[in-house]
Amino acid sequence: MLALQDVTLCCVDTANHALAMRALARSTVDIAFGRVLFLTHTAPKDLLVPADTDLTDIGPLRSRAEYSEFILKELVHHIATDHVLLVQWDGFVINAEAWDPAFAACDYLGAKWFWFDDGMRVGNGGFSLRSRRLLEALQDPRITLTEAEDLTIARSFRPLLERDHGIRFGAEELADRFAFEAAYPIGKPFGFHGLFNFCRVLPQHEIAAMVPAFSDAIAQSLQFGQLMRNCAAMGQWEAVRAIAARVLAVEPAGTEAKGMLERAQIALERPQAVGRNDPCPCGSRRKYKQCHGALTAGISAPRTGAGACDEAEVEAVIAQAMAAHQGGDLAAAEMGYQQALYWSPEQPVAMHYLGVIHYQRGQLATALPLLKHAAAKTPHEPEFHNNLGLALAAADREEEAIAAYRRTLALKPGHAVAWNNLGLVLQACNRLPDAIAAFREALKLQPQFGQAHWNLALALLCHGDFKEGWHEYEWRLALRELGQRGVPPAGPRWDGRVTPGTTLLLTCEQGLGDALQFARFAQPLAALGMRVLIQAPAVLRELLGSVPGVAGTLTADEATPHYDAHLPMLSVAGALDIEGHSVPNETPYLAADQRRRDAMRDALARTAGTLKAGLCWAGSALHANDRRRSLPFAALQPLLSVPDVAWISLQKDVTVGEVTVGEVTLGSSWHEWPARNGFDDLAALIAELDLVITVDTSVAHLAGALGRPVWILLPYAPDWRWQLGRSDSNWYPTAQLFRQSRAGDWSGVVTTLREALQSFTPERG
Repeated sequence: MLALQDVTLCCVDTANHALAMRALARSTVDIAFGRVLFLTHTAPKDLLVPADTDLTDIGPLRSRAEYSEFILKELVHHIATDHVLLVQWDGFVINAEAWDPAFAACDYLGAKWFWFDDGMRVGNGGFSLRSRRLLEALQDPRITLTEAEDLTIARSFRPLLERDHGIRFGAEELADRFAFEAAYPIGKPFGFHGLFNFCRVLPQHEIAAMVPAFSDAIAQSLQFGQLMRNCAAMGQWEAVRAIAARVLAVEPAGTEAKGMLERAQIALERPQAVGRNDPCPCGSRRKYKQCHGALTAGISAPRTGAGACDEAEVEAVIAQAMAAHQGGDLAAAEMGYQQALYWSPEQPVAMHYLGVIHYQRGQLATALPLLKHAAAKTPHEPEFHNNLGLALAAADREEEAIAAYRRTLALKPGHAVAWNNLGLVLQACNRLPDAIAAFREALKLQPQFGQAHWNLALALLCHGDFKEGWHEYEWRLALRELGQRGVPPAGPRWDGRVTPGTTLLLTCEQGLGDALQFARFAQPLAALGMRVLIQAPAVLRELLGSVPGVAGTLTADEATPHYDAHLPMLSVAGALDIEGHSVPNETPYLAADQRRRDAMRDALARTAGTLKAGLCWAGSALHANDRRRSLPFAALQPLLSVPDVAWISLQKDVTVGEVTVGEVTLGSSWHEWPARNGFDDLAALIAELDLVITVDTSVAHLAGALGRPVWILLPYAPDWRWQLGRSDSNWYPTAQLFRQSRAGDWSGVVTTLREALQSFTPERG
């Protein structure tokens, strides 16, 4: 039994009486403190209070701020010993044998905050040792609560406490041996804090038994959710089941808890764990010891004062982090990788997958150094080079990405995913034949690789190989992220055989621009004797109903009339064996409502004597390629200075609105009308314009389908439908294409546009 007669064990809690008493009881299992003190309010009559525990009523503490204020200014009145070990209900002593007399040489000691790097990282107050000297020093009237009381003491006023009161804060190495909270435990520390850490200090059956005692507030807390994820990452499925059920008791619609409960029930029927002979969490299908487990060999503790650890311990942390990563729990995975790197700063697996997390979050400046360093340290690991290539491609460093993928394939020629990734970056460089060859290599290795089929389709169509392109294009329907939305229509899918009198239901899919582009096929189908219905988005229903050959339109939530067969709209071109030369491109094939057109003509009357030009400079920010296809409004300044042009904004839901916006000066020639915000009014507005200038978005298709002159600004690597090296379009005769000459450079495009605009003569029909 360890005797700490100069230390008071204290818990301050006025809400979780039974849990607080449990924490005190666990802390006294192998330790005799000078005093055990529970400061609370209105403790339940059935609360079991040991004879050696003093219970003192302090009144209610209604908030975190009130708790912090009490600890900061009032705790001193209850402590007579040299030190107080302050615990909370979710933190207690776990290794009495880890006590070091050096702890008591400090005035403040708590777990380290590893995310700070300014020398003030000690520490967390949820499990902390504080001297009476500190409690008295805190009465200094200059010290006031700024944040939580531990941050107030250990960061905001630490310099003052050290300078004016001689308060001694523990060193980081000592803090690591004393307690842990936000990082993995190093060796066997004295205590811990944090509900989410219960999985690391308690057996799972004990956690499961405790769960009913947790209040609704605890069950709804972020820490409780994190405990559930941590238990799942560590394979503690009995605890996961209990926690998920408790969450659902207070939040019946909790989707994460429902999913966790299902996973737990499956796992409990067929238990699994990450062991040396189990499949590696990276998904390689090799044993962990033969895959990333082999890369953890030779791990050693840090060179100076981070505590003891062994290879098996670090390997276990990395394996758990990888399992959490594969399960989508990036927060738990990041914590694990950070801990491994704290123990071993050059550990390549942890370094690499921490870089992958930053890549997944779009934090490329942080990701790339980690990924490059890990790949340099482990040049024989193909996956490291592949993931580095992904980050380089995302940073628009295509040539470096190509080199990374080439290194991957030199190490592992059968890496189908790397071949696919190589094809994507080659396509981004407009090297279509090379990209097509790379996609074909991926498909030789994995014939059912849906993404590679889809990417091959886009490359073929962009290259003008329509016949094979349409065939490969059908693979989109097998991909969850690209297939038709909602429930597919009932009945047979149209096989392409034309039978006069057949009613065919065409269903819209993907973007609004796609629907506007492919609605044209209703006319040739009707000319062959078929009756065409279109299931359309509500915003396009009226417009698509104006397409010649369309017998009727409906939305997805309406009752469907009788039809004989159905087909996704973007499959029609393939069903009809459309080649580049046979695209039905007679325009206009859309018609704006005449009443709306009359209203737009009246609005435009104020711009008489000028060229009436519509302008759209950005597509949806949700589009995967929007950063390349959209341009900043300020880049259009040279256009806006062209005289005798009335500029009409076609930018939906965006109001430029001010006289001066950044570097762009707007004059009386700039107009923003509500008509731009709805497709029916937008179509009427465009129908009355002399010219539309737009990036590659639905406005381009709408203008082309209405037969209006439209100038389309294209990024260096365009969407497939605009192909390469041409200034016209086989889809829209009235379209003129203006392409970037190098990736990201809009200035050359705008200069060319300005020159073309100065010589443009409108033709009104």
